[in-house]
Amino acid sequence: IREPTTERALSAARRAASWSDIVEIRADFIRDLNLPVLLREKPCPVIFTLRPRGEGGEYVGSEFSRIETLVEAASLGADWVDVEYSAFWRGVLGTVERRKVILSHHDFHETPRSLDSLIDEMRETGARIIKIATTARGLADNLVVANALKHAAARGVELCALAMGPRGIPSRILGPSWGSWTTFASLPGGEPTADGQIPADQLVELYRIRRIRPETRLFGVLGKPLAHSLSPHLHNAVFANQERDAVYIPLEAADIEDFVRFSEVVPIEGASVTIPFKEPVHELAASISVEANQTGAVNTLLHRGGAWHGENTDVEGFLRPLRKRTRVGRLRTIVLGAGGAARAVVCGLASRGGAVCVVARDPAKARRLAEKFGVEHAAWSEIRNMSWDLLVNTTPVGMYPNTDESPVPADWLVGRWVYDLVYNPKETKLLKDASRKGCRVVYGTEMFLAQAVKQQQLWFGARPPEGIMQEALEKALEGAGAGRVQQEAVAAGSAGGSQR
Repeated sequence: IREPTTERALSAARRAASWSDIVEIRADFIRDLNLPVLLREKPCPVIFTLRPRGEGGEYVGSEFSRIETLVEAASLGADWVDVEYSAFWRGVLGTVERRKVILSHHDFHETPRSLDSLIDEMRETGARIIKIATTARGLADNLVVANALKHAAARGVELCALAMGPRGIPSRILGPSWGSWTTFASLPGGEPTADGQIPADQLVELYRIRRIRPETRLFGVLGKPLAHSLSPHLHNAVFANQERDAVYIPLEAADIEDFVRFSEVVPIEGASVTIPFKEPVHELAASISVEANQTGAVNTLLHRGGAWHGENTDVEGFLRPLRKRTRVGRLRTIVLGAGGAARAVVCGLASRGGAVCVVARDPAKARRLAEKFGVEHAAWSEIRNMSWDLLVNTTPVGMYPNTDESPVPADWLVGRWVYDLVYNPKETKLLKDASRKGCRVVYGTEMFLAQAVKQQQLWFGARPPEGIMQEALEKALEGAGAGRVQQEAVAAGSAGGSQR
C-alpha cells in the first residue's frame, strides 16, 4: 500500500484485505503518519515498512529516527516490521521479537547467479523471516529464485524470494508453490510499489495463486514485451471453468535461449508465442505444422515426448470467422499490409483457392509476399479502382490510441465484406466507415478468440468452452480500458503489434 495519508492508507488496506492475507503498509509514502491510529484500525495482519531512498523508498529522515519508528510500530501492533540488511538491523533485532522482524535485501540491478551465500549470511543474524528481491534481466533469473528457496528450505529458513520486473513475473506467481513465505501484489487500481507487481485481484482470481501447487500444469505466453497481455484472461478462464489444475502465465524472455534455459527446469507444457519470437522459435521446435512452415511463423508450442512441436493457429483463427459467414474460396480479396499478419491471412486465403491481391505501402514487400503464395499484388493507389468482395486490414492503422485513423478513405469501401484485424478498439474507424457504406464487417476480436480456441484444442485434445473465453475477452477489454490494453500481434513481424 502506497498512500499519502494515514486515512487513505487504512482505506486502501481495507480494500486490499478482500484479496490479501497480509497487507504491507509503505509508511515512507505517508505524509501524516499516525502510528497508533494506523495500527489500531488495521483490517488484517500488516507488514510495516519505512523504506529509505537508498533502498527504493521515500523516507528521507535520519536512520536513528527510522529505526525508532520501526521499533515503535512493532510495539503498537504491527505484525511484522521490515528492516534492510544494508541498514542498522541490529537496532531492530535487538529490541523487537525476532518472529516479528523481516530482514530484507533488494538488488535493483540484477539477479546474481546464486543467492545461497547471502541467505546463509542473513540467517546468521537471527531473523526469523528473510526477504530477497532481485531484478530479473531474463526469464532464467527466476530459476535463481527457485534454487534459493530450495536452499532456504533445506536449512529451515523462512524465505520470501522473488525477482522484480516483467521478466520476474513467474517468480511472483509460482513463488509460493516453490516455497516462498509470501508473494507481493499491488492494490487493484492503485500504484505498484515495485516493478512487475500484479494487481491482487488478478493474482487471486485470474491466476488462482492459492491453488497453484508443484504439480500444477504450466502454460504461458512467450514474447517481449507482454504488459497487459489478454491471453492469460482467456486461457485461465477455461482452466477455472473446467477446474483444471493448470495456470497460464506471462513468460517474457530476453531471447529464445533464455526461454530454453527456463523451460529445461520449469516444466512448461505449452505456450503461445508472439513477437519477436515467432520466427526464431523455429530453431527450438523439433517439428512444425504445415501452416507454421508455410507462414514462417510459430505461434503455438506443445511439449511432446521431451521435444517442442510448433503450430500456427493464426491461419485457422483468421479463416474461422469468415467460414461462418460466407464461402471463402469464392471471394476476391484485397489484403492491406505485407507483414507477418498479412502472411497468415494470405496463406489462409490462398489455401482456399480465393483470388487474392496484396497491397502495401512498400511495393517490394507486397511483391515478395504475393510471389511466395502465388497471388497478385498492386500499388496502394490502385485500390480505389479495384473490384473486391473482401478487404482485410492487417496493418496497425486505427489501433489505440490512433482510433480516428483508417487505412483507406471511406469512399474506397465498395465491396461486400471488411475484416479488420485490429481489435483495440473493437469497432475501428475502418469498420464504422464500412458499416455506413453498407459493407458487412468482421471484428478482429473474433480472430483473436478463434486462434486461442485452437490452441486449447492442441494442448488438451478437446474443444474448450468458447463462450467462457469470449466472455473473458470482453470482460478484459472492458475492464482494462483502451488506455491499458495493447493490441496483440497475430503473426510474426506484424508492424505495431505488441504481444499475444
